[in-house]
Amino acid sequence: MASPEHYDVVCIGGGSGLTAAYYAERDGRSVALVDDRPDQLGGTCVNRGCIPTKGLIQAAEIMRTIHSAGAFGIRVDPASVRVDFPAVLDIVRQRRERAAASVRDWVEDAFTPYYGRARFVDDRLLEMEDGRRVSGDRVFIAAGARPAVPPVPGLADLDFLTNESVILELQDQPQHIVIVGGGYIGCEFAHFFSALGTQVTIVDRSDHLLAEDEEVAALFTRELGQRVELVLNADIREAFARDGQYGLVVRTTDGRERTVLGDQLLVAAGRRPNSDGLALERTGVAVDARGFIAVDGRLRTAHEGIYAYGDIIGQGMFKHTSSYEGEIAYRNAFGAELTVDYRANPHAVFSDPQIGSVGLTEEACRAQGLDYIVARKHYADFAKGRIIGAPPGFAKLLVERGSDRILGFHMIGPQAADLIHEVVVAMNADEGAAELVRRSIHVHPTLAELIRQVFDAAAG
Repeated sequence: MASPEHYDVVCIGGGSGLTAAYYAERDGRSVALVDDRPDQLGGTCVNRGCIPTKGLIQAAEIMRTIHSAGAFGIRVDPASVRVDFPAVLDIVRQRRERAAASVRDWVEDAFTPYYGRARFVDDRLLEMEDGRRVSGDRVFIAAGARPAVPPVPGLADLDFLTNESVILELQDQPQHIVIVGGGYIGCEFAHFFSALGTQVTIVDRSDHLLAEDEEVAALFTRELGQRVELVLNADIREAFARDGQYGLVVRTTDGRERTVLGDQLLVAAGRRPNSDGLALERTGVAVDARGFIAVDGRLRTAHEGIYAYGDIIGQGMFKHTSSYEGEIAYRNAFGAELTVDYRANPHAVFSDPQIGSVGLTEEACRAQGLDYIVARKHYADFAKGRIIGAPPGFAKLLVERGSDRILGFHMIGPQAADLIHEVVVAMNADEGAAELVRRSIHVHPTLAELIRQVFDAAAG
């Protein structure tokens, strides 16, 4: 049995695990970095998620701009516009390869990498699949998550797509793609494929797309539903492949049954944590019923000296959230007493229309019994919004009555993901008072004026 190599810090996960590793190396500590995909260092974000998918979305945005040019007096012959689908994918893949190689160079220069699968054999002691052992004074588990496969009869036997295989393996443009799941992953891919000319069908159990503020979700469902087929309130009874087609037998809440067919099937039905296989039972680290690691407000697990953060704890499965958590976990591991605060944790959906959101939804405000003021302003209500064509969309602000504290802000429309950051900053300053935004001068004419106008409206 090999003697373990000991380090100040062991980080499990070559994606979000790099956050704790970075701070440890900067502080002069020895760091071991454990990951089972050395060709995809940087994790989901760099290789299979945030970055490559936004490359695909950029191609979709260009196509949408071309097709809307006539509204601004620019005449484009649609027949002259050709989608080179393999080229679109190749550009994204080349960027991914360069980014992953750059991360690998950094990892191998700054840390001691351990490539391969690892499992705990004792407290803070890991064994690699090749028999090497590594231990640490502090261990950070940030092993991420992977696509979840719903328990639909026949589905596990099919060669379906996920966000990972679209980025890494898909070659030809589908004629008709069926997407299981109406969450942000499914809706972003629906936007991409439909903008490039693929027929798209989304199948989801809910009566609307996305888990957003109800008004935002309603408008998004209506708008995307004009470009893709929506099969909602649907329970998938069976999945099959026959004669070059994938099929889903679905039953809707009205009792009707139908078969949805396409030449490709994309499963985007959520994420499951990569906690299985780590043998966490040998450490005392607890997981919930779905396999997410249980942590307290300081990101400590049930075992002293072992911290967890990122997708594997399931709190906010976004790269920016895991980066925030990773710094807090690291600092707490070495003496700080910081508590995570998700109150102003923003997120975005990069579809069309685009969504940016932070804080409580109106439904959450009602559920908590809060006394609040709600204000809305639309893109058609101000100069820059009308300049760009008064697209469907609005900003919605929720402010606590009396204290003027910002409770939530939800935006749907062009540049929403960028525009919400002004509100994020305000929520983290001076107890989140809305007055901070109201007394700030906004450049005219800009889309940012929509934010100022909705904050003014909330003040009456």
